[in-house]
Amino acid sequence: MNKQLLRIDKLEAEVAGKRVLNGVSMEIDRGEVVVLIGVNGSGKSSFARVLAGSNQYEVVGGEVELEGKNLLKMKMDERAKVGIFLAYQNPVALPGVKVFILCKTAHEAQGNRIESVVEFKKKIEDLLVRVGLPREYVGREVNEGFSGGEKKRLELLQLLLLQPKLAILDEIDSGMDVQGRQKVREIVSEMQSKGTAFLVITHYDDLLEKDQITRTQTMKHGRV
Repeated sequence: MNKQLLRIDKLEAEVAGKRVLNGVSMEIDRGEVVVLIGVNGSGKSSFARVLAGSNQYEVVGGEVELEGKNLLKMKMDERAKVGIFLAYQNPVALPGVKVFILCKTAHEAQGNRIESVVEFKKKIEDLLVRVGLPREYVGREVNEGFSGGEKKRLELLQLLLLQPKLAILDEIDSGMDVQGRQKVREIVSEMQSKGTAFLVITHYDDLLEKDQITRTQTMKHGRV
């Protein structure tokens, strides 16, 4: 199996006619953890959303491949299905959508079958506890009345459930307490050992332990 997972070559993108990415090139291998730092406005979150397939952005140049497949030809849901996961910087509330339904829909969208709804619900409850949320949140509306840290913990739950090939964590530590950041370290370590690659976007380089990080890169003016 080819060690390389993601290849980005001279990626350029715009939003509302404004250039936000100016020729980003990067390679990420399976199991690598790449930390991307930079000041506000440097293009980090735009980079994350472009990789995930947000239709707010227009790619105007470059190439992006996951396992040799052209990601730029795929829509957001297709990218999720082939193994791209984005934990959002500011997760939105979804009134009327229960946590259980969100997880069930995301799981099935990857082509997975749920043999037993009861067992799947228990799995979600167990994952809630694992990320530091009460079991009862399985019946809560997504992010309705959640604190900032609770929203990020729900992103971690989805990460554990979906087991992507590439996990993009966009400031997952913002709003999190010490225990929450420790959960991030534990989950990254566990999934990294199984081959999941991480692109961790943060203002700080102390979210993860130094031995977890493959390399740290800096984004400035839409370039790495």
